[in-house]
Amino acid sequence: MKDISGVILAGGKSKRMGYPKAFLTIGGKRIIDRILEVFMVFFDEILIVTDDRSRFAEFKNIKVVEDLIKGIGPLGGIYTGLKSISKSRGFFMACDMPFPHIGLIKKLLDVSKNGNFDCVVPYSEKGVEPLYGIYAKSILVKLEDSLPRRERQTKEFSVNKFLECCNCKYIKPEPEELSSFYNVNTQDDLKEIEIVPRSFLH
Repeated sequence: MKDISGVILAGGKSKRMGYPKAFLTIGGKRIIDRILEVFMVFFDEILIVTDDRSRFAEFKNIKVVEDLIKGIGPLGGIYTGLKSISKSRGFFMACDMPFPHIGLIKKLLDVSKNGNFDCVVPYSEKGVEPLYGIYAKSILVKLEDSLPRRERQTKEFSVNKFLECCNCKYIKPEPEELSSFYNVNTQDDLKEIEIVPRSFLH
């Protein structure tokens, strides 16, 4: 895909896990490496957005950028990603989602390519999954109107709330694609991965 970038959101504090989630190992492979392998199938421009570039110093061939406004949650990461990519759209994914699904990503890309949408985001029975979706640079004006101009540690801005003011296309995934939205926040989440089908661990 020449007209869209892949963006990994890795700016969280990992307070509940106590360790940077992107570097957790699952099935013998770090989550960040799992995501990068899939992204390289689709994107010729890949970015990592983080609150501390030094954490990702090993990635010499991947552009790593720091949050332009820190402490406001993933919406700030989306803002930074859109400001930093050279393409007109970005596929954004959180760094704590170890099972990116090639089929679902392709489906979202196809819908975005063929429709004039601000965002293309999947949803499941648990709700909207905004950190596994496509955002167009055209929403930057709306984002800049919504976000503070400086760091604000005490408040996070809701991505779902922001989507309400966008022309957003919501996509329902197939049952086999739902593993895409499994995210690792705690040690208990890591233990639960034992029940994930073995096919997702390779």
